[in-house]
Amino acid sequence: MTRTRYSLLILWLAFGLRLYRLGAQSIWWDEGHSIFVASHPMAAIPTLPAMDVHPPLYFVLLHLWMAVAGDSEFALRYLSVIFSLLTVALLWRFAQAIKSTPLLVALFATLSPMYVAYAQEVRSYACLTFFALASTYCYFRFWILDTDYKSVSSKKSKIAYIVLTALCLYIHYFAIFLLLFQNLFYLFNLKSKIQNLKLWLFAQIAILILFAPQLRLATRQVSDYANPNLLLPTLSYFITHSWQAYTVGLTVDPSLAQWGMGIMAMVILIAIYAKPYRFSKPIRFETIFLLAWFTIPLTAYFLVLQKRPSFEPRYLMLVTPSLFLLLGSGLNRNHKASFVIPNLLLTPYSLLLIPNFLLLLTLTLSLNSYYHNPTYFKDDSAGVAAWLAHETTADDVVYVDVPHPFHYYVNRAHIVAPTRYLFVDIHTAADILSHEASGHRRLYWVTWYGSDTDPRGVIPFLAQKYGAPLGQRDFRGYRVRWYSLPKEPFSLPTDLPPLDAKFGEVLRLDGAAFGKQTAVWATLHFTLLRQTNIDYRVSLRLRNQAGQVVAQVDQDLLNDRHFHTSAWPLNDPALNQAINVYLLPLAQNAPPGNYRLEAVVYNAQPPYPSEGVSGQVESIDGAAVIGQITLF
Repeated sequence: MTRTRYSLLILWLAFGLRLYRLGAQSIWWDEGHSIFVASHPMAAIPTLPAMDVHPPLYFVLLHLWMAVAGDSEFALRYLSVIFSLLTVALLWRFAQAIKSTPLLVALFATLSPMYVAYAQEVRSYACLTFFALASTYCYFRFWILDTDYKSVSSKKSKIAYIVLTALCLYIHYFAIFLLLFQNLFYLFNLKSKIQNLKLWLFAQIAILILFAPQLRLATRQVSDYANPNLLLPTLSYFITHSWQAYTVGLTVDPSLAQWGMGIMAMVILIAIYAKPYRFSKPIRFETIFLLAWFTIPLTAYFLVLQKRPSFEPRYLMLVTPSLFLLLGSGLNRNHKASFVIPNLLLTPYSLLLIPNFLLLLTLTLSLNSYYHNPTYFKDDSAGVAAWLAHETTADDVVYVDVPHPFHYYVNRAHIVAPTRYLFVDIHTAADILSHEASGHRRLYWVTWYGSDTDPRGVIPFLAQKYGAPLGQRDFRGYRVRWYSLPKEPFSLPTDLPPLDAKFGEVLRLDGAAFGKQTAVWATLHFTLLRQTNIDYRVSLRLRNQAGQVVAQVDQDLLNDRHFHTSAWPLNDPALNQAINVYLLPLAQNAPPGNYRLEAVVYNAQPPYPSEGVSGQVESIDGAAVIGQITLF
């Protein structure tokens, strides 16, 4: 069979895998955000507040695609399918240029769980991977290998490199890490390219000029973006999580993932050492190029994370083509390498046959898990919307704690109850509910597992304090709770009766209100006394007269920006304080009598030391006694 037929078979296989169940799963938050942005007028997209730290090109392409293809789940995701197929096709061509094995490289990319997953998402990562690969292909062919740099074809190709690289930056700002790799490798190879240095510098300036219209906005977006609640990944987690994502994918059983990750590492190591003719010779130039492509952007990304923690392997998908090219390099029959073992001569080709077969089998099993294991499915947004459409009436009111993708599903599911996204501000939430929910029969509160809209639980607190809980239902990725609505308005006291309980001279509990309605409730106000690097939690407990804890709730201590205590600015009066609310559900058979309400503040991280209490408040065993509650 000719190479052309092989390549077509691979592309048809890639197309089928990416098309399979393309519209089966719900649109999830990130995809909903893409659809929301792309639904705006094209000229308004670059400066939308919802853009956060995103450049506009993918959203403009999606806007144009929606106008042609429509906005069903299948149609919206098909744009990513196209870019993913182009990536597989270009990897075949790149493998030929870099003396790797095109069939194996394209096959690994075809079966890559990460490539299939992001070919089935309305996100920019498949698009970015293609343009990054195209940029690096032009870079390698026409800046690194090409010696006839004055020819017309070479000049056109170099212009293509400039345009493709600028487009990468317009798709995702992390393309800057690709530019870093390309420039560092060019310097590494400078001796053989010194005559081309001026042209290279001109190309980099041209990329900057093409990106100049976005530069000011990009600078503001990147400098303004910060989330202190995001955790910095350890180096070991960064390496292992990235390696799993890029190799066997994140939608696979951990035990199988470990085997697959190990096999892939072994295959690449053999491929690297298979290239030299003898161990005494240096590693081939192409292998160094591929290793630099993979390691330089990831190293730079990890260093950036030290200042701005925001770790997701997909952000650096642009390095993954180098892995597939490395995998295919060990099975190139044109090399003369061999490993000499006593009385046995083994070629790298024969050494790699079994590991590659096992790796392909692992990728196939991982893909099967991605397609069919509900554990790894996207959030069931469509299921929630359909259930709400069936269960609610126009007399109810529905609030969701995330804007996306419910703006996409509300009209499609024909939900008749007023449905809106509620951004929870603890100071205005009660007034909003009183104004908007007044006259309705039931309140439905939809929460996404990944949301930080209401981490203090203000809405359930108000709904259960004044109404009554009627039920709860869990969906994949969501929880729906609903309550009867009271006739009287909601209120949340902000001027709390004073209290003076100091915890370790770090935090002061200076106000508290509490009572008993459908549950024991409490509202506590904290102030930071000195800067700390510890994230504290509060344990609110109800004890009976025998000293036994009959109800307890533990919550992170958060301020109005939902920052943990380590991020509270000591000198900012607006953020160096927090009102937190607590509900303590009681057993229905709780006996009448007097109960003691107390609070303990402790470190949220192991080994969880409690902070001692001082100040003008009763203290028992390190707990601040807030007051007494009588049950009848």
